[in-house]
Amino acid sequence: MPPPQGMQPGMMPPPDADPGQQPTYGYQQSAASAPGTLDVGQALSYGWEKFRSNPGPWMGVIAAGLVIYLGFVLVVQLTDPTTMLPLLLIFLAVLAAVWLLQAAMVRGALYETDGSKPHFGSYFRFVNAGNVLITALLAFVLTFIGSAICILPGLVVGILCMFSLHFVVDQNEGPFEALKSSATLVVTNVWPVLLLALSVLFVTFVGALLCGLGLLVAGPVAVIAVTYAYRTLTGGTVSPI
Repeated sequence: MPPPQGMQPGMMPPPDADPGQQPTYGYQQSAASAPGTLDVGQALSYGWEKFRSNPGPWMGVIAAGLVIYLGFVLVVQLTDPTTMLPLLLIFLAVLAAVWLLQAAMVRGALYETDGSKPHFGSYFRFVNAGNVLITALLAFVLTFIGSAICILPGLVVGILCMFSLHFVVDQNEGPFEALKSSATLVVTNVWPVLLLALSVLFVTFVGALLCGLGLLVAGPVAVIAVTYAYRTLTGGTVSPI
C-alpha cells in the first residue's frame, strides 16, 4: 500500500491524521534505505533534544502511568485481596497497563523520529493492542524463565526483546515475528545495542534516584533514544534534531 499523499517512506501517519486511516508501516516502505551505524551518544542526545522540544505530552504520558499505578494501589487497599486469584488478576492488570503505556511511548517516539510532535491523545491511537499485549507477555515470560535460570540469561533475553514493541507498533508485525525481528536486529548489531542498553539502564537508574521525579525526563529520553536506534539500524526515517 503506498503511503498517503505528503508522507515519506518510513514514516507513520502524522499525529493529527484521521484515526480511522489505515497506517503505513515504515520499515517495509523504506526497505531501500540502507541501515545506518548506531552512535550511542548521538542516540541519547537525540532523545534529550526531542524531549526538550516537546516536554508537555511526554510528561503527561508518564503522569498518566503514575495515576494508573495509584489507581491499582487504591483498589488493593479497598479490596484487601487475600486469595491467589484476585492477586493474580490485579498483577496481570498492572502488567497490561504498563505494557500498553510502553507501546504508547514507542508510538510517540516514532512520531518524534518522523519529525512530528505528538500531542497527548496521539500516543494512544492503537490499532494492534492485542499484538502489543501478547508480544509483551511472551517477552516477559521468556525473560522471567531466563532470570530463573540465572540473572545473566534473563538480561540477555531482555536485550534481545528490546525492539519487539517497535516492530509491532511501527510495522504491525505479529508477536512471534516481532520477537524474531528484534532478536535478529540485536544480534546483527550486538555491541552498539549492548552499549545502548547499558546506557539506558544507567539513565533510568539515575532518574529513579531523584525521588522518582527524574523518571519524568529519563523515561522519555530513553524511549526516544531506543527508537532512534531502531530507526537507524533498520534504515527507517530519522528526522534531524
